[in-house]
Amino acid sequence: MDWGIFRPSKSAALCLALLGVSFIVMTFRLSGAVTSMRTFLLYWISPIQQASSGSAQWTSDLGDKFIRLIRAHQENKALKDRILNASVLETQYQELLIENRRLRGLLKLKGSLPFNTQTARVIGRDPLNWTHAVWINRGSKDHVAQDSPVVAVRTEGEEEAGVVQGLIGRVLESSGGSSKVLLISDPLSSVAVSIPSIGELGLAQGEGPYLTVEYLELTSQAKPGDLVVTSGFGGIFPAGIPVGTLTRVEVSPSGFRRGFLKPEVSLNSVREVLILEMPRGPKD
Repeated sequence: MDWGIFRPSKSAALCLALLGVSFIVMTFRLSGAVTSMRTFLLYWISPIQQASSGSAQWTSDLGDKFIRLIRAHQENKALKDRILNASVLETQYQELLIENRRLRGLLKLKGSLPFNTQTARVIGRDPLNWTHAVWINRGSKDHVAQDSPVVAVRTEGEEEAGVVQGLIGRVLESSGGSSKVLLISDPLSSVAVSIPSIGELGLAQGEGPYLTVEYLELTSQAKPGDLVVTSGFGGIFPAGIPVGTLTRVEVSPSGFRRGFLKPEVSLNSVREVLILEMPRGPKD
């Protein structure tokens, strides 16, 4: 075996010698010579001890900083979670307030109408006819009849809350616990209407995002801004329900004047509705 690999270097041997002598000197009586020797050895050994002590302190400080960093990260995450939860709760609270106003408006109107009504909630839209039909959570088991008018109720403002906002459509078909409502914007929809400001009659038909009022006289004084309401003719819709507001009037190819109508109700955002139970008469 090569014992040379265990041979200490000169610097290592010197350090060991100094440490050994230092230990021996520390145990001697503190004579003048010994004191001088001890001072000399401490002068050379002290930097080594300080470096070792400083390294240990630096390691300890680094560990403390790392622990504080982890704690700060955890506290920051917890704070963000609390802020997020508070934001979600605030949103839910505002939605409940809006829903509460709508329901109170529906109940207020329900008690003031001269015929029976039912409140209902929109639960879905026809995937094949997304913008022209909705499903509500009332059906045949709730005695919802085909062709029953469906309206939206104004909920904003103390004076206007509980007033019919506008016509949405009519029940197209009814099953056990739900019904399909044909919206007035559907091309299959037609509603007998009148323009109260001039006393003229017409027929509102669905044209996708808007409606048209057909069969106005060529001499009609209808103009943009005029309110259009149901006329009550046909036996399906009661008179006086707002349908929309004229946006422009032009001459149609049929020889009559035609009005373009913006629905009074935003049909894409309807959530709660009122079903009117009307006595059945001749259909349009």
